[in-house]
Amino acid sequence: MDVIIFADRKGQELLPLTDNTCVPLLPLAGKLIIEHTLEDLVDAGFRQAHIILSPFAEQVKQALGDGKRWGMAISYSTSRGEGSTLAELRRLKQLPNTPFLVMRGDVVRSRSLKDFLLQAETVDATVVPGLFNGANAYLLLCRDALDPVLDCLDWTTSSPAFAARHPIDLNGDIARLESLAAFHQANLDAAAGRIAGLLIPGRQASVGLTLGRNTTAAPQNLMQGGIALIGSNCHLHPTVALSGEVVIGDNVIIGSQATLQSTVVLPLSYIGELVDLRNAIVRGNDLIRIDTLAIVKISDTVLLDDLKNTGLLNKDLGNILNRLAGVLLLLLSLPLWLLAMLLAFLQNRGKMYSIQSLRGNKKLIDHSGVLQRTAFPAGEWQVKPPVLRYLPRLLAVISGDLLLVGSLPVSLATAEKRLDQWEKQADQAPAGLLGPTQLNLPIDASDEEKLLSDCVYAANYNCKTNAVYLLKSLRVLVSRKAWAG
Repeated sequence: MDVIIFADRKGQELLPLTDNTCVPLLPLAGKLIIEHTLEDLVDAGFRQAHIILSPFAEQVKQALGDGKRWGMAISYSTSRGEGSTLAELRRLKQLPNTPFLVMRGDVVRSRSLKDFLLQAETVDATVVPGLFNGANAYLLLCRDALDPVLDCLDWTTSSPAFAARHPIDLNGDIARLESLAAFHQANLDAAAGRIAGLLIPGRQASVGLTLGRNTTAAPQNLMQGGIALIGSNCHLHPTVALSGEVVIGDNVIIGSQATLQSTVVLPLSYIGELVDLRNAIVRGNDLIRIDTLAIVKISDTVLLDDLKNTGLLNKDLGNILNRLAGVLLLLLSLPLWLLAMLLAFLQNRGKMYSIQSLRGNKKLIDHSGVLQRTAFPAGEWQVKPPVLRYLPRLLAVISGDLLLVGSLPVSLATAEKRLDQWEKQADQAPAGLLGPTQLNLPIDASDEEKLLSDCVYAANYNCKTNAVYLLKSLRVLVSRKAWAG
C-alpha cells in the first residue's frame, strides 16, 4: 500500500523554534517529530513512503536520507507549503495506487496505524478518516484519490465534518503542535508516557530517569516524583536539580546548582551555574517562558549559550580548570597570606580584614524573569600592597564567582549606574581577578578610566589576550607597583 506523508507546514506558530528549521525536524522526546511517524509506519508493516515537503526541504532530506535506517524506501516532493491536500496529490508525477494511506508527519500521535488499518478494511467508504477520541488524527485511508474529504488533512483545516464519512474513532492522543505551549506540553507528555506507544530512546537509570548514550547524570539530579528524559552526550553537574517533568535534548551541558522544573531543553544548549528555569523552553540562548509567552534572547553566555555556534562544549571543563588554577595559586600563596596577616596586624591593630559585596559571574533569573549577575563577598586585607590586599579574591576564583582573567569586578550599585550603551559594553566580559584594568591602571584611577578600560577589554578579549595578561601579571608580581601600593 502506498503512503503519502504531508510534512509541509511553514511553522510560523512555533517561531522562534522554526526560524532556521521546519516543524518535522523539531525534537520531541529524544527524536525528530517526523521520526515518530516513520516508526509507526514501520510497526504497521509499511516499507515505503513519499513525503511532501515545503520549508527547509533539503534539511529533511539530509536528516532522513533514503529511509534505510528504518528499513524503508523514502521519496520526496516539494510544495508551496500548507496548501490543499487534493491539489498537492494532483501535482504528483503519478497518483498513488488505491487504496493508499495519507497522513500528516508534522504532528505526533499515539501509535495506532495497525488498529486503524484493521478497522478501516471493514468500512465500505471511498475515504475512511481516523479520529482520536473525536479529534482529527490527520490520518486517512483513501480508495478515491480525488475525494474532496482529503482536504481535511490541510493544516489550516480546524474542524472537518466527518459525520457522514464513517470515521474510525481510536483510543489515543494527538499533539497538533500548533503553539509553543503545545510543543512544550507534548514533550512533557511524551516523556511521561501520556502519548501511548512512542519509542523513547535511552536507558532507565532509575525510577523516572532515562539517559541517552555517553550522558553524565545521577539519580540524585532528579527530585522525588519527577520524570526526566535526557538525551545523548549530555553533562549535568551532580548538584543540578530536576523536578516535575523535564526533557533535555542531545549535547547539553548544565552547570552546578542549576534548577529545572517542567522545562524542555533543545539540543546543543548550555545552561550556566545557579540558573533557575521553570515552565520554559530553552534553545541555545533563547529563553521562552510558557507561562507568560515571553521570548528572551540571552546575550550573556555565562547563563545560556548556543553550543552549536560558539564551540562551548568544553565550557564546564574551562570552569573546572579555572577553579583548579585558583586552588593551585592559593597553595602557592600561603606564605603571602601569613605576611599579609602580620602586616595588617602591625598597620591596623583594629580592623585587619574587610569584606565588600561585588558582582561576580554567577547568575540567577530575578522575579521579573531577567537574568542578573549575583553578588559575592570579596575580602581584603587592610594593607597597602595590592598583591597582599587582594589575596582573598583567590577564594572567589575557586568558588567560580571570578575568573582568573577578566574585567574589574564592581558593586551591584555601580553596575546599575551604567545606563548608556557604551557603558554596558563592559558587562559583556566576565569579571576576573586579573585583567587590563587591574594590571595597567593605578588603584586611584577614576571610575570612568576603569570603565573605559573594561569596555575595550570586553570588545577584544579572547584566549590569546587572556594568556598575555596572565604572563604580564607574573612580571607585575615582582614590580614595585605591586608591593608599594
